[in-house]
Amino acid sequence: MDVFRPDKAAEYRQQAEKIRILAEQVSLLEAKFHLFEVAQHLEGLAADADGR
Repeated sequence: MDVFRPDKAAEYRQQAEKIRILAEQVSLLEAKFHLFEVAQHLEGLAADADGR
């Protein structure tokens, strides 16, 4: 059973923002790219959670 949590989208967005901040501090281009991809994925999850 899928339990709806109204704050799930906010949690995804908070995680995405933390990852963006970390990505800004990473000097390796490949690592930065991956972190930004993860942040983008989390934003997509947040959008999905909003749509429930």
